[in-house]
Amino acid sequence: MTILDRAATRRTDTRPADAATLVDRLRALLLAAIAGLLAVVISWVTITIPAAVAWISDERSSTSLWQTGGIGIDLWAMAHRATVEVGQTQVVLAPLLLTLVPVLACWYAVGQVVVDRPDVRGEVSDVSGWRSAWAALGAGELLAFVGGYLGSGLLLCSLAGLGQAPVVVASAVPGLLLVPLVAIGLSLWREHRRQEHPTLDLGLRWVELHTPVLLRRGLRPAIQALGILLVGSLLVVTALLVVRMGRVLTLYDALDAGVVGSTVLTIGQLFALPNVLVWALGWTTGADVAVGTVQVGWVESTAGDLPLIPMLAALPEPGTLPPGLWLAVLLPILSGAWLGYRSARAAPRLASWWTKAQIALSACVGVTLVMLLLSWLALGGMTPGLLGRVGTAPLVVAGALGLELLAGALTTLTLLHLLRSRRL
Repeated sequence: MTILDRAATRRTDTRPADAATLVDRLRALLLAAIAGLLAVVISWVTITIPAAVAWISDERSSTSLWQTGGIGIDLWAMAHRATVEVGQTQVVLAPLLLTLVPVLACWYAVGQVVVDRPDVRGEVSDVSGWRSAWAALGAGELLAFVGGYLGSGLLLCSLAGLGQAPVVVASAVPGLLLVPLVAIGLSLWREHRRQEHPTLDLGLRWVELHTPVLLRRGLRPAIQALGILLVGSLLVVTALLVVRMGRVLTLYDALDAGVVGSTVLTIGQLFALPNVLVWALGWTTGADVAVGTVQVGWVESTAGDLPLIPMLAALPEPGTLPPGLWLAVLLPILSGAWLGYRSARAAPRLASWWTKAQIALSACVGVTLVMLLLSWLALGGMTPGLLGRVGTAPLVVAGALGLELLAGALTTLTLLHLLRSRRL
């Protein structure tokens, strides 16, 4: 047999293997896209079932079962911060606790079909560049999952146009991209902690090695500072509700919504409780909380019309507010101080001040970006009308929070650095 014959035979022998590999690859991508579709269906059904139960239970309900399904689509779209058209009014409000439903559905789907099945990509013995890291992480499958979720979500949102409250389909695109990306990040982070799949571990290890060290060291202080901020805002909201609970209960009695109606109203407010926490956190930075024409700051609360939502009865009456509310700024400043303390501990003992400051700066930027995203997600409104904005201005909150965190972090970090320098 000649050399040419051997080469031809070798090419013939490898064709079936190449075809099998291609089929397996396409199958993996298809399964990932179907996983995105199933995540959409599961989250929509989870949100729609309580609405259907409320429709069946309430004797005063005048909507049909078909309209109830449309309401479920509207709620699912609103969870992704899509715009819903109610008559001539456009409504935007993403109850963040409701947004958690599609996030968890995506997290489960990614974990079961994409992340936990590295066998569909084969074992990777070495990751030496971004291409091999891309293959080890299964980025193709992850992109297929995002594409499946996006396409299925857009199709579902378009079906809301058959009902009484259609969805502006294009407005759902950012949320339909953000939700699966967050779920993918959570899944990869969990896998990084578990370290059960060698292929994924190699890819994650490559990403970790190519992430700046100072950025990695600032991640843990940033998470801790964000937790302090959210706990502090929870205390602010709890104190306000305790003080104003009488007015909230009075509004419940005035509405006379019945048992089912009051229950649905309460559940709806609980879904929006994380939004209120984000608004309260923004208020501690100095940004005003707006509920339409009502503006609540540190000094005064302006007059205006409010919707008949019991939780809003906790807002202060129009006029000058008690002095000293500006002390709320201590929450972001003290969070920054903790961030500076942890950043100083994260650096080597003999590290320079600038090295520690870079860790603190990266952590401050991380917290600020997360709060910018949360403030945007929590922001709502109804246009046209008096409720054009409900929440805090994201850019104002992010700017003020970043400066306050940085002030607390650098002050604490500098003091600790000077004390350690004197000891040496």
